[in-house]
Amino acid sequence: MSLDNGHTNELYAMLPLDARRELEEHQQSLTVPAGTALIEHGILPDRLVILNSGTVRVSVPCPRRPATLTTAETGKVFGMRAAISGELPEIDVTCIEPCRVTFVPRDCFLNMLKAAPQSYFAVAKVLSADLQIADRILRGSMRCRSASRIKAQ
Repeated sequence: MSLDNGHTNELYAMLPLDARRELEEHQQSLTVPAGTALIEHGILPDRLVILNSGTVRVSVPCPRRPATLTTAETGKVFGMRAAISGELPEIDVTCIEPCRVTFVPRDCFLNMLKAAPQSYFAVAKVLSADLQIADRILRGSMRCRSASRIKAQ
């Protein structure tokens, strides 16, 4: 689905037209400044966050300082797993530059899923893509650790 800046996001692109229209009726788009926390670990978001433009940092809290996992750009959807499962997010998503975002209220998203169960296929694809990203990050991390152990020996 095309958002206010003409880009397509990973969720809307796969939703049936009636489901997209339902979410569009309740969404709110705005520009937020660099440093804005879009998702905070340990806090259940009350909305999905769709990144229309700009770049965000995805990080996890660590004892000394947050560990950046990756950056994300246009089209990425955040907060979906927490919205569906009710589990608290384990990541922080923070704008590293001014970002144009769309917010979709969690209850509207869940109501859409109940009304259009075929939309779960789109949700599954988005969550699967998130797992692939996590897998790639972990594999890269393991390679870095293995290389540093080899150098240390």
